[in-house]
Amino acid sequence: MIRKLSVDRIMAELEARIERHRQQEAHHAQRETFHQQQKERHAAELESTLERYEAFRAATDSVGELVGRPREEPALDESLPTGKWAVLSRLVARIVATKGPLEPFGANEITREIQARWGDRLKRRIDPRSVAAKLRRMALAGRIHQVREGRAFHEALYSHTPPGPGG
Repeated sequence: MIRKLSVDRIMAELEARIERHRQQEAHHAQRETFHQQQKERHAAELESTLERYEAFRAATDSVGELVGRPREEPALDESLPTGKWAVLSRLVARIVATKGPLEPFGANEITREIQARWGDRLKRRIDPRSVAAKLRRMALAGRIHQVREGRAFHEALYSHTPPGPGG
């Protein structure tokens, strides 16, 4: 079958192939230049990002060390507040003052701590609902911040530090 092709047709086919390969060579040379430029740009961005990453990592490590240190516990006043009114409020305020800036706490935990420290000297048991009401009033006054809203199946949680965005 190859013998049946004319010389002119064979020459035209070869010239077409030569032209196609020249175009492909030029195209790939152009793409090679483009890819080289992209490689250089990404290498520079990588270096810049790595520098920022290392600086941020060093900062978080130093902050982690600071937060990880044991904090000095303030001396707790173990005496019962005197007076007829607001004894529970003052006890709740004392316990809340001992909590860390990021430590979440709720009414049940505060109630347990009050019972453990002053329970034998109190006239009656502390109701967690009363403590929850005091915590809500403290949050409304801006002294503490609500971290998690209470529901029927879990209590509200509070902290000294406001929750971050989205939280």
